[in-house]
Amino acid sequence: MSAEPLSGGGPVVPGRDPGRPAPRPAARRLTPVRAVPAPATTPFVRPGRHAAPETAPTDAAPDADAARDAPSASHAAGASLAPEPAPTRETPEAHAARRVRETWDEVEAHVDELADWFAALLFSLAPETRALFPTRVTEPARRLVRSLVLPMSTVDRPDELRRLVEPLVREHRALGLHAGQYEPLGVALVGAMRRYGGQAWDEATEHAWVRAFSLAAGPMEQAVRAAATPAVTAGTVVGHRRLSWDLAVVHVRPDVPVPHRAGQYLTVEVPQRPRMWRALSPATAPRPDGLLEFHVRAVEGGWVSRALVAHAATGDRWRLGPASGRLGLDPGSSREVLMVAGGTGGAPVLALCEDMARRPDPRPCTVFLGGRVPEDLTVLDRLRALAEEHSWLAVAAVCEDDPLDERTLPGTLPEAVLRGGDWSGHDVLLSGSPTMIRATASALLVDGVPLDHISYDPFAD
Repeated sequence: MSAEPLSGGGPVVPGRDPGRPAPRPAARRLTPVRAVPAPATTPFVRPGRHAAPETAPTDAAPDADAARDAPSASHAAGASLAPEPAPTRETPEAHAARRVRETWDEVEAHVDELADWFAALLFSLAPETRALFPTRVTEPARRLVRSLVLPMSTVDRPDELRRLVEPLVREHRALGLHAGQYEPLGVALVGAMRRYGGQAWDEATEHAWVRAFSLAAGPMEQAVRAAATPAVTAGTVVGHRRLSWDLAVVHVRPDVPVPHRAGQYLTVEVPQRPRMWRALSPATAPRPDGLLEFHVRAVEGGWVSRALVAHAATGDRWRLGPASGRLGLDPGSSREVLMVAGGTGGAPVLALCEDMARRPDPRPCTVFLGGRVPEDLTVLDRLRALAEEHSWLAVAAVCEDDPLDERTLPGTLPEAVLRGGDWSGHDVLLSGSPTMIRATASALLVDGVPLDHISYDPFAD
């Protein structure tokens, strides 16, 4: 819009001589606004320091005096509006957790390079930790990094952090870490993030990561010091049966029974791949004799899984880590149950169904077991045998690549599950590959199943 006066005189106002020029309006005077100073900078925390500053730096908050003196738009317009409530100030814990989540999202695409750098820094700071890793350090280092970032991202939710500590400490102890090594772990993690954090990494972000690690590592370090049970148990392979070129069933008898619940998994180390731990889920509910049954599929690029399928033999000695995982039935729920399993993910589902059969009043349960071909459904016969004995259990098989098989449903697991009915009032348990879990969970959420009704154990590689 031009600042020049209107030409042509403008509209005629009644009662005023058109020949007289209109009085000029008084110039509007604006109240001066104080400049907003930049937020104070918290002193830089060196990566070797284990403590975090008491107050986390905040994102460019305006000065309180300037905000009070500046006129609001409603005052300038002459309106009388009720004052807006002051925004809630972010706690230091919430700030740290948020920064960790945001920064991790930026670097996760380069997690392998970050894990290698993390391992190199860790070995230079604590040379004794090199013996805990195999020759190829990328994969175990990646798992260790993620096991540290996960609790750091929840330091603003104490209840969730408390639930994470126990299973993570079990994994760290099984790896061979002790309480005194958490500080070099933190230094190596922050150093690796500093290198790969890119433009998202600055002093404020570094402060947030140091604070989050301090808050997360404290409970884990205390739990390691307080642990009374052995970190690992030895066991002997007493049976190895190869079902196909990429699938095998292995039975292991531990020297001492490993306490676990149906649906949980154990981390194992095998002689063919020393210092390379893998998570395997027992296919049976806990047995009085302690015998463990594992169903193993050789996956592409899987060093341990291929060795287990092709080379595991009777008499091999395994190391078994403590049980972990949250897959299981909510004891406080009375809802019916839906279990969806893909491939060898049927093993923990079978264990859960066997455990339910031992209870006096099991809830109605529907199981969808899926695979590419019928041979992938390793636990189908045992699940159907249970269903014949117990009226509360219904079992449906799904084969994606064999739509003409009369014993199975066609299509993918998510498609078959959605065709099966309305599951919005059920507790849903998912077990299988990360791809299958993501696809099924997304389909169920879109179909109206509440998020807090869906549970699974994500195996992050």
